[in-house]
Order: sequence, then structure tokens, then C-alpha cells
Amino acid sequence: MWAKLLAAHIMGTLLIVTACQKRPPVVAFPAVAVLPAPPAVAFPPLRVEALPGAPLVLPPPVVRSPAAAELEQADRSFGAGIYDEAAQAYENYLRLLPPGCPCDQELFRLGLSYVLRNPNSDWLRATAVLKQIVHEYPSSSFVAPANLILALRSELNHIAGDTAASAKLRDERIRQLSSELDRLSSELDRLKKIDSGRRKRP
Repeated sequence: MWAKLLAAHIMGTLLIVTACQKRPPVVAFPAVAVLPAPPAVAFPPLRVEALPGAPLVLPPPVVRSPAAAELEQADRSFGAGIYDEAAQAYENYLRLLPPGCPCDQELFRLGLSYVLRNPNSDWLRATAVLKQIVHEYPSSSFVAPANLILALRSELNHIAGDTAASAKLRDERIRQLSSELDRLSSELDRLKKIDSGRRKRP
């Protein structure tokens, strides 16, 4: 039995070792001739001349809209982490937009800017903006993160409310127990006086 296992093991090892040594033959490719680079040709600049009697029409210069400038400023401030400026610029941008323009990304960044302001986060405005995204742009890719932020904030408010309510109940219970302790202490003093009076009598 051991001999058969040893023979199988040796045979398998030999197959593995010999299989690893086989290499494909190297095929030599014919040499490729290298062509010299084509000479650089310089063309003279084109001159545009108007035909006699025809006015020369130039395209109007490109003017950036105020909304585009505000958006650029807002994105720059948001990327740099200056959330107060970003919030102000996003608000200006949204005011300058014509009605009906899709602005779900800008609203989302505005909401984040309200939240990330240091040290005074504005959760009321952020919640209003995030809810606006959910209601006005239900198919937007920003709805899921907005819902997540709203759910987390709601849970945090609930926990904070529970903590405040628990603290209020705890304080009330402490007052009740303190008053009970005072009452029991005075009752104990009264009982001690009665007991000491009984001991003095023969």
C-alpha cells in the first residue's frame, strides 16, 4: 500500500516538474525598417480679407452668464471646503437660474454646505433643501443620499429627544427620591426621639 502511494507521489511530482520545464519555441520576427520622421512643413498664416463692398462679420465674443460664474465660484468653494461661501454662491446660482432647469446636484451640494458649515450647521435649511430634492427630482441619483442624510438626522433627533426626555425623567425621579429621603430621615429622627424617651422612663 505504501509502495503504491509512494510511486503515485513520485510519478505526480515527475509530471509536474517536467511539465514546468517545457517552454514554447522562440519565434524570431523579421526586422522592421525604421522610417525617418517626415519633415516639418510650416504653412503661412491665413489672412482673411473682406470682399470689396461686403462687411466683415465676426462672431460675437463669448460672454459667461452670471449664473455660470456663480456656479463656478460655488463649486470652487465647495471643493476647497469653504462651505459658507459655497452655500452663498449656490443660493445666488439658484436665484439666477430660469425656472425648470434641472439643478439637483447644486441643491444637494447646497444642503451639504449648510450641514458642513463650521461651527454653526444649519440643519433646518439643509433638511428643507434635501426634502426639495426628494420631492422635485424623484429619479435623481441624489435622492438616495438625501434620504439617507434625512433618516440619519431624524434618528439623531429622536435619540437626542429620548436623551432629553430621559434626563428630565431622571431629574424628576431624583427630586422624588430626595424628598422621600428627607421624609424618611425626619421620620427616623422622630422615632429616635420616641425611643430615647421610652428608655428614660423606668
